[in-house]
Amino acid sequence: MTSVKVYSIDKKESEEMKLDNKIFNKKINEPVLQQAVRMYLANTRKGSANTKTRAEVRGGGAKPWKQKGTGRARAGSNSSPLWRKGGVTFGPKPRNFHYSIPKKVKDLALRSAVNVKYKNNQIMLIDNLIVESGKTKDAADIFSKFCKGKKVLVVKDKMSENTVRSIRNLPGIRVITSSTVSTYDILAHDIFFSDKDSFTNFSNRMIRKA
Repeated sequence: MTSVKVYSIDKKESEEMKLDNKIFNKKINEPVLQQAVRMYLANTRKGSANTKTRAEVRGGGAKPWKQKGTGRARAGSNSSPLWRKGGVTFGPKPRNFHYSIPKKVKDLALRSAVNVKYKNNQIMLIDNLIVESGKTKDAADIFSKFCKGKKVLVVKDKMSENTVRSIRNLPGIRVITSSTVSTYDILAHDIFFSDKDSFTNFSNRMIRKA
């Protein structure tokens, strides 16, 4: 049976949550994972690098000196790429690195990423994640019980203002909703940490796309 343990906030085992065999405990498709990660990283590039050509740099109007008789090399413009402060030859210009892969490939990559975490016992579920005090120290105590020193992806759909305040300054922890989880998010973190309801929403999302 495919299942994962659910813990209380004190790290006491409360139940076992059954998982859909259509999604979990499946073969991991590594080439598809690579495609999804490369697409994500490419789409986050700004592509804002810019250099000036010889037509864009300041100067370059008059010939620096006459063609012959000075003993110096021939020069027609001080904006030449050969000159200091001259233009750049074949330098970078702003460009868009964005591209996409087929939707079915994205969905398969997401399922494969979740299976990576499942097979490595890196899915951690709790009944509910609530930090009523709103203190970072209290949130740090909770995460130290479950995944001390790990990079954690917290998947939670509804979160109180106090809970958000307590978690947002913790290093190595990212909070995201079940509807926006990507393949890269899952693979970039050591632990997939969620409450029951949010994980159910995430599982249903994958089932609809299977």
